[in-house]
Amino acid sequence: MSLHILCASPFAGSCLEECARVIAADDALLLSGDGVYAALGEAAGTLHALHAAGVTIFALAEDCTARGIDTRLPGCITTVDYGGFVDRAVAHPRTVSWF
Repeated sequence: MSLHILCASPFAGSCLEECARVIAADDALLLSGDGVYAALGEAAGTLHALHAAGVTIFALAEDCTARGIDTRLPGCITTVDYGGFVDRAVAHPRTVSWF
């Protein structure tokens, strides 16, 4: 059970695709920084597929608000604050960061 942290925009590289290839059904994905842009456009389809496969998806609320996308998040994403980020990290014995 791992927490994958996507920090880079999926439109600037292949981090989301690389993460999607290795993430498991009991893992969680947390979008932070420019990674929250994965909630938009074609990248959101990848998130929906991951969610349907059993991956829990979170996004840092502060980063969504700072980028003006907090009202456009798909229903498969749960927002968390920094305390929620820490809770997710504590709940998962391993973390993998994607830049």
